[in-house]
Amino acid sequence: MNSNDVNILLRAAPQVVEDSRQLITGGVLVWDSRIAPDKTQAVFEDARARGASHIVSDVAGEGVVCAPDVGAVLASYAAETWPRQPDVMMGVTGTSGKTSVAWFAQQLLRGAGLTGASLGTLGVVRDDKVTDYTGYTSPTALQLHPRLQAFAEDGVTHAVMEVSSHALALKRCDGVRFTAAGFTNFSQDHLDYHGTMEAYFNAKMRLFSELLPEGRVGVVNMGREALWPVASVLKQRGCSVLSVGTGGAELVVSVEDSGPWGMDVVVKYDAVPVQLRLPLLGDFQAENVAMALGLLVGSGVPWETLKRALPLVTSVAGRMEIVTGGDAAAPAVVVDYAHKPEALEKALAALRSQTTGKLWCVFGCGGNRDAGKRPLMGEIAGRLADHVVVTDDNPRFEEAATIRAAVMAGVGRTEGVWEIGDRREAMAFAIDTAGPDDVILVAGKGHEDGQIVKGEVLPFDDRVVVREILG
Repeated sequence: MNSNDVNILLRAAPQVVEDSRQLITGGVLVWDSRIAPDKTQAVFEDARARGASHIVSDVAGEGVVCAPDVGAVLASYAAETWPRQPDVMMGVTGTSGKTSVAWFAQQLLRGAGLTGASLGTLGVVRDDKVTDYTGYTSPTALQLHPRLQAFAEDGVTHAVMEVSSHALALKRCDGVRFTAAGFTNFSQDHLDYHGTMEAYFNAKMRLFSELLPEGRVGVVNMGREALWPVASVLKQRGCSVLSVGTGGAELVVSVEDSGPWGMDVVVKYDAVPVQLRLPLLGDFQAENVAMALGLLVGSGVPWETLKRALPLVTSVAGRMEIVTGGDAAAPAVVVDYAHKPEALEKALAALRSQTTGKLWCVFGCGGNRDAGKRPLMGEIAGRLADHVVVTDDNPRFEEAATIRAAVMAGVGRTEGVWEIGDRREAMAFAIDTAGPDDVILVAGKGHEDGQIVKGEVLPFDDRVVVREILG
């Protein structure tokens, strides 16, 4: 059966789902085995038991309609079923910074008097309010296109979405009519899925080499050498390139001064620089603000309007977020989502410049994910923090002690280093032991409100726990 025949089959079905547990009798299951190869046969059996009329998959089986490019089939069906989208669609990819860029962009849209929204790790964000959490950085095609249509029907004219490497590899975002696309940075992550750095980079490149239409604008942080090939591909395809960053770019956000209160920045794009104070921690956030501005400029939002909107920019929940309690003598505690090597290095480097006492790092690594980054993150923490507390962070189905051991091996020292598996106890130890001039980075979970252990999501929010410990 060719892709057109499969599309006809899906459009005639009373229900199309990606999760067999949602099936009704007569519905069609579309299963991409790349999501969980070891569960494919069990999913097929469950679908048959629930009365599926057809199973469409990239894996052959009894009664299975085989579609080698099942991701493309599903995206095509979803885009045709829910065809409406906001007039302006912006996408941002990169190893880190996507959530901050999307957050800043929707704030700038609001400040510009435009009806905007963002979609990504936090869920749907409108007017700084988070709703409709999907559980994915980039929703599946069957989740994404209904939401884009709902945006359009609700009067949203501008939307920005995070575009993950998984989504690009699985073709979840195919069918989105992007007007501008940005690439923040690139470093090691998700090798458990992609296998190699080359495959990981090529997945992200699909946003620029295939999905961004000819004549549109690619926004690239040209301060990152790894991204230079992106500009070449864009030019070959007839797209414009807008370079952004902290220096030597067309649109620059440079940090003049910084402290616990945030940063004083100078924004340069036209002849008249803009000076202002932003309540953001970490000089790397200047790059994210530049990327958000670049996406909006590339989408046609007037620069004069954006300059007036800049004071509305504030930090993302769980991204370098200062958490305070009732004890004025307590150490400063910052909660951040950094769960990748580059992000952890950025966060610690940013806080080092603001720390007059000792710098602490409380963190762990997730289970059933890229194991190669565990010693890397341990090395970064050991090198940049004075004190390190290695703890648990979503061990999932792995043995938590095994994960911690891999991280500890990377730290490379024992002095000023502790292994405390219970995350609350680890945070309490750091807060109780640190001095009043010390700074504690609690990294890895950020905005998350659960700890995943053996398939169960246990309530746990770093920010809430820190406030409880601080009193």
